[in-house]
This record gives sequence, C-alpha cells and structure tokens, in this order.
Amino acid sequence: MDLRQLRLFVAVAEELNFTRAAERVNLSQPALSQQIRGLEDDLGVPLFLRTARGALLTPAGEVLLDEARRLLETAAHIVRRVRRTGGLDDQAVRVGFDFVELGSVPPLPSLLTAFRTQFPEASVEIQVLPSDQLEQALLDDRLDIAFAFGGLSSSKLSFHPLLEGHYEALLPQQHPLTHGERLSAVQLVSERLLLPQLSVTAGQTLLLALSPAGQSLRVVYRGTGVAAFAGLVAAGEGIALLPAPLTSAALRPGLLARPLQHGPLWSFGLVWRKDRPPSMTEVGVRLIRQLVPRPVSC
Repeated sequence: MDLRQLRLFVAVAEELNFTRAAERVNLSQPALSQQIRGLEDDLGVPLFLRTARGALLTPAGEVLLDEARRLLETAAHIVRRVRRTGGLDDQAVRVGFDFVELGSVPPLPSLLTAFRTQFPEASVEIQVLPSDQLEQALLDDRLDIAFAFGGLSSSKLSFHPLLEGHYEALLPQQHPLTHGERLSAVQLVSERLLLPQLSVTAGQTLLLALSPAGQSLRVVYRGTGVAAFAGLVAAGEGIALLPAPLTSAALRPGLLARPLQHGPLWSFGLVWRKDRPPSMTEVGVRLIRQLVPRPVSC
C-alpha cells in the first residue's frame, strides 16, 4: 500500500463511481480498478460493494477513507514544511473546502478568480476535508484559510459568512414523502438520515432543530462529497439533509429535493486564524471581505 494507491482510493470513495473517478485521476477505468483490487488484496478486505450504478463503501472502506485522508494530509504537510524551510513556496496559500462542489457555487469562483488576478504568481493549494477537520487543520497551521459551514467551536478562529440559506431533503422520486411540498421534523423520525459531516456545533444545531420533543432522529451516515449522497439516496439507503447548493449539485434523474418545514439556517463562509495570519492570507481575507461584505442568500 502506497500514497498513490490511497489517492486513487479516495477518488473512488468520493465519486462512488469508477468511471468518474478514472476521469478525475486521468487513468483508464481498468487500470484504476486493478489498483483498487490490489489495495483490497493487500488489506485482505473488500473496500467497495460494486453495484450496477457504481460503488458503495463497505464498513472497512469507510474506516480507510477517514485514515487515508489524514495520512495524505500529513504527507502534504511534511512536503510543504520541508519546502518552506528550504525557501520554496513563499507564495503558497493553503485553502480548505469541506465540500469540493462548493467551489462551483457563486460567489466562490469569482473570489478565486479575483485572488488569482491579485496574486498571479501565488500557488493555491486546495484540500478537501470535513468541517471539523478543517478547523483543526487551521489551528495546526496546516491550512491558511478555509471555506466551511459555520458553527465553529474554537474561539481562535474568525468567520466571515458568504452564503446562507435553508436545508433541503434529497430523496428518491418514488418515496412517499415526495407528495408533500415540505417535510416536517415529525415525518423524519422514522427515516434513515444521511447528514453532511459538519462541525460539532453546526451538527448539533441541525439535529436539535429537527428533533421533535422527546424523540431522536436516526442518523445512519455522515460524510462529504455530493456524489456519495446522491449514490446512497438513489440506492435507497436513506434521505439526505443538505444545504440547498449541495442538494442542487446532487440532483440526478430519479431524485427530488424538498425544503424542510421550520428547518434551521446554515451559513457558509471564510474561516481563518485570528492570530498573525501570513501576509498574503491577510490580504486575501481583506479582498474576499470587500467583494462579499454580506452573505448571499441561496
């Protein structure tokens, strides 16, 4: 098992589709499948359940995905520190996302374009991590800035909102709950729920707002990656509760979105450390706050 195999595994795990993952890593599908089977042989356990629609992670695959992301992040951090010690990457800015699909949601593309224009020589390195891991990466100086959902748990971080809105439910078209215009918390009690891996504070806020008095919701999956949610919902594994931009990105033939009745608001924005950020990061933060002084509703 090596880092290259882990990168390929993460690509398949995030796409839940070998064809899309092969395109993403610039390999043929047979070559990618061979690498994944080799990894499964090395570990002695299956990592994916192959289906007609793509692939689903096994419990062992879920564990490996979490550990692989940590290991790849650590490896990148080691390379970055060594290069900086040697005087390289002086203009590198390390940017984190909790959902890579949000990179295509306004106003983020225009923000990245403006940053590139302001710093044409800068190297922008993007990492995709769950919200709670983004916070820790910022605190550990493994990221300079991050775009993440609000509800931060650390007082050492600053948050500037860029987007805000309501949660929506993503469910199969044939599901009985699609007959209504909105879904209530009571209707969700008996359902298997798939939730984004938000920060601890944001996750608790979502569950408390949707839990009827004296009852708890049945959460069977927490993760990142729109393709994973779309695949699980299409396979009948549950109903996904996602911020509206992610629901729109996850829609596929056979899936529908429904707003939540009295659901909580979510906020997505820029996060950075309060204490002495690197000069380029500080300028980048000012630039973004000037371009989007108030959050955009969506």
